[in-house]
Amino acid sequence: MSFEEVTIGDCRLVLGDCRDVLPSLDKVDAVITDPPYDESTHSNAKSNKGKGHGSKVIDFDSVDIEFIKSILTASGKICNGWLIATMEWRHIAALDGDKSTGFDLVRFGVWVKTNPMPQISCDRPAHGWDGIGYFYPIGKKKKWNGGGSHGNWIGPIVTDGLHPTGKPIQMISTWVDKFTDSGNTILDPFMGSGTTGVACANMGRKFIGIEREPKYFEIACKRIEQAYSQPRLFNNEPILNKELQGELL
Repeated sequence: MSFEEVTIGDCRLVLGDCRDVLPSLDKVDAVITDPPYDESTHSNAKSNKGKGHGSKVIDFDSVDIEFIKSILTASGKICNGWLIATMEWRHIAALDGDKSTGFDLVRFGVWVKTNPMPQISCDRPAHGWDGIGYFYPIGKKKKWNGGGSHGNWIGPIVTDGLHPTGKPIQMISTWVDKFTDSGNTILDPFMGSGTTGVACANMGRKFIGIEREPKYFEIACKRIEQAYSQPRLFNNEPILNKELQGELL
């Protein structure tokens, strides 16, 4: 099966469905990604614009736990190290103790949002956090560059309008720094607007990104190309947006 591909620096970007692309890939050192959430989360993600309780902001399909398991299983066949994902918390919980994917759930972290969307209905507290799943291949000795630090993130939602579920570049850059080494290859099966690719371009990692939506694929290509065009004092020096403040505790 052939796919549309673009190469920018050390980034290989593929337009296609990750379920079709993953079996064709060689080994990678890590996976850093943000898969879709479940239908309940997608349907309740609304803006504060428009009539009533707002309009839906997520314009791509939701997924169920079986889909998530299939992607983890396919990724496990080619990933030598960590798989880190911002995920629907129900999906992370369902994977705890499940050995069928080839990964162990090592830690359930959280991203506490400093600017969460208010609860438009005003009848309950707003949901102000997302789950982070830290997975590692079963039976392999774990290693990372974070010492004894925690895996929880405090920082804002991205509101640049490029993608409805964009993630902070500092959070992704921290994962790249803590969970991979210079020259490693990182895979993102749900590339979206390309934040993981931008972090890899900034920090001296190779990158493979897969995205099935053409409009987001185009945005990702432009962002990664722009990242490579930025001046650097050192090859692996991260270029971070100072407006995105956050901390990995």
